[in-house]
Amino acid sequence: MTAPDERAAPATAPAPAPVIATGLVHRYGETAALDGVDLSFAAGSSAAIIGPDGVGKSTLLGLLVGVRRLQQGEITVFGGNLRSRAVRDAVAPRVAYMPQGLGRNLYPSLSVAENVDFHARLFGLDAAARAARIDRLLRATGLDPFPDRLAGQLSGGMKQKLSLCCALVHDPDLLVLDEPTTGVDPLSRRQFWELIDDIRADRPAMTVIVATAYMDEAARFERVIAISDGRVVADGSLAEILAKTGAASLEDAYRGLGRAVGDAPPPAFVMPPRTTTGGPPAIEAEGLTRRFGAFTAVDHVSFRIETGEIFGFLGSNGCGKTTTMKMLTGLLAIDEGMATLLGRPVDAADLGVRLRVGYVSQSFSLWEELSVRDNLVLHARLYRVDEGRVAGLVDESLARFDLLDHADDLPGKLPLGIRQRLQLAAACLHRPEVLILDEPTSGVDPQARDDFWRHLAKLSRDDGVTIFVSTHFMNEAERCDRISLMHRGRVLAIGAPAELTRAAGTATLEDAFVLRLEEAGEGAPAGRAAAPAAEGPAAPPTEG
Repeated sequence: MTAPDERAAPATAPAPAPVIATGLVHRYGETAALDGVDLSFAAGSSAAIIGPDGVGKSTLLGLLVGVRRLQQGEITVFGGNLRSRAVRDAVAPRVAYMPQGLGRNLYPSLSVAENVDFHARLFGLDAAARAARIDRLLRATGLDPFPDRLAGQLSGGMKQKLSLCCALVHDPDLLVLDEPTTGVDPLSRRQFWELIDDIRADRPAMTVIVATAYMDEAARFERVIAISDGRVVADGSLAEILAKTGAASLEDAYRGLGRAVGDAPPPAFVMPPRTTTGGPPAIEAEGLTRRFGAFTAVDHVSFRIETGEIFGFLGSNGCGKTTTMKMLTGLLAIDEGMATLLGRPVDAADLGVRLRVGYVSQSFSLWEELSVRDNLVLHARLYRVDEGRVAGLVDESLARFDLLDHADDLPGKLPLGIRQRLQLAAACLHRPEVLILDEPTSGVDPQARDDFWRHLAKLSRDDGVTIFVSTHFMNEAERCDRISLMHRGRVLAIGAPAELTRAAGTATLEDAFVLRLEEAGEGAPAGRAAAPAAEGPAAPPTEG
């Protein structure tokens, strides 16, 4: 028998996972957003959550941080059950949460420094600690030159960096981010994730959970969790998921996840080649300029878009894309230069031209209190469609844009991808010759984006519609016939995607774009801010 002093020391029990969720069920009416979800997250781990629009990603994250009330199931965070109000209050100082949407946790009327200071005060940091953390975080994010700039005047990328500063000001042990880079340009997205990597290197025990619509972002994480129809359909490393699906990339794997056994995933969308060229330009801009006070949002921009062409607008946040599009639609006046639309000078009072154009704004601009069908009926009447043709055109549009099953639904209850198809259907109802689309797929999942672009392909290739579209998705930019790269109000380059990639000597269009931005960022043009700002004086112009 072994003497007591010779016995081996008892093995130390492994520390419990800081986040454990079991049997989560969450319903909105008859719809199950989550349907029996079991997950746990180890200390210091990182996980990306992917899935179609409306499958419960945001619901799951909200439950994990305690901002949504549990309906069924259990969640423990740092050993405490979140059903207890006392536990939620106790773990809150160890948790950071960035909700979905640019700058959702910011106060637009407060400055950069004031926003961070306000969040630090919420967690009881004293004056010395607040000053030190504000200085450290603003330096780390590159926001230190702009402590006095109002949050409402920041570009999308800068807003998200400031949001991250506010989330990290109390040194959390759990960081939960809900689509933090949706609507953010590629360079800012890279900088955002490099910042997260640096923070994790300094705080290796911090657990990071992120929902994202970008598959290249999800592939960066140690673990990828795919959700479909409220259930976890894949959970593992990138290598494990690719091996399971036999796919070459996470985006290809995504298309097949959650489908019934034996069902082939839909093929990746490939844009048909353009077969007709020539003719007068549908859109032409020469020296187009727009100022808001001392700030020049669009700085002598020139381009020409051919009839039937898909022309992409790619640029940094706040570079002037939306302002340019609004000038072309007559929603904003032109300060200098000229622009023609369908051969006539742009004029807000020229109803004849405006009735030949369809426009989808960056924000959802339909009526939430009207059904899908009623929204289309209203748009037909706004565009002065003959009353005898309205019902037939609406039925045809519902069928063409795959909206028949949702005709009587309210837009607010629809997944984002379907809402965007509804906006496109409304913009096309009067058979326009030109479509102007401002980031129409921002925040939409890959399959829904493919579905959206199939409709654009038919409009362009079959109907000869000219499409002017802005985007932050590289695979969408690559589908365009030509693209314009824009930064700080100026056009850096125009050409076919493959031509611009070759000219930059890079492997991908994204690398070419980032290289152009970095080169342009070495010295800001005279009279412009040293970093992108929102397109407006005291606040960005609202979508119309």
